[in-house]
Amino acid sequence: MKKPANEIIDPSLRPDRRTLLLSAGAILGVAALALLFIASYGGALHQPKPHGVPVSVARGVPPKVIAGLEAGGSLDLTMVDDRAAALDRINKRGSYGALVPAGRRLQMVVAPAASAAIADFLTGDVVPGLRKQGVPVTVETVHPLPDSDTRGLVGFYTVVGWAIAGYLGATLFGLVFGTSPGVSRVAWRFAALATLGLLVGLGGAGIATGLAGYDHGFIEIALIGFLTVMATGTITVALQQFLGILGTGVAILVFVVFGNPAAGGAYATELLPGIWRTLGPLTPAGAATSAVRDAAYFPDASLWPTLLVLLAWIAVGVVAALIAGRKGPGISEEAEKASLAGVA
Repeated sequence: MKKPANEIIDPSLRPDRRTLLLSAGAILGVAALALLFIASYGGALHQPKPHGVPVSVARGVPPKVIAGLEAGGSLDLTMVDDRAAALDRINKRGSYGALVPAGRRLQMVVAPAASAAIADFLTGDVVPGLRKQGVPVTVETVHPLPDSDTRGLVGFYTVVGWAIAGYLGATLFGLVFGTSPGVSRVAWRFAALATLGLLVGLGGAGIATGLAGYDHGFIEIALIGFLTVMATGTITVALQQFLGILGTGVAILVFVVFGNPAAGGAYATELLPGIWRTLGPLTPAGAATSAVRDAAYFPDASLWPTLLVLLAWIAVGVVAALIAGRKGPGISEEAEKASLAGVA
């Protein structure tokens, strides 16, 4: 005689109400994160348009040409005295390009290393537009990208690797050292993150230099890698101390779902819409991506503005984590393992 279907299953294997609710919450949480990932990447990158791209204009360019360039808001023009001043602004990353007199013609100077996409816009849209108006224009390239990295993406994906190392390392070290309240536990996690940052910073700088063929900036790039790991890692530690297992999801939301498409890797932030354009340079990935470009291709540019962004994230993460470490809920060992499995 067959047993009823409800008696075939061992009652001990049936999930209780709490487990079912937690499972439902996990499904909804992961679904929301995945859909936000799609929406963020698609929203940021599906239709790049120029918004206030900084371009220098040297004295001697006809006012009619300047007025035409200012119309529409795609360019943000800065008037300079001469060609040398225009090139100096490019070298110091104040402009993506420059329009300068060149005899009886004008010359558009572009710097693909600053942004290949913006260089394409200047040569593929602005220059043809001027020529249609009867303005003779030639093109000169400064700070070119090497054949081994024609779109300048090696540095960006190096930054992505550093960011992943930071939040994944924070989660792993939480499993190793524990996340229950205690300043010493937080300090051990920070020490482990610093060690990881040194290894990944140096390794990432070496790989990027080998692939892209950077001529200089190795030490600076390694430092940027260290700071990027620490920025994403310390914030993740703080979020986990305050929010428990949800902290890992929030870290992924901030650093991956929003931070990666807003970083200006595939397209400079001036080509992104809305919030991605406004906040992108303030994210760890955005600051680090700009810093790597400057270190590799623009030795005259100051790294301090981007390094200060990374240092600010680290300071906030350290202070918040230490405060939460005194009385925060942390993550239980079981929850931490679940968090780690989810990240993997």
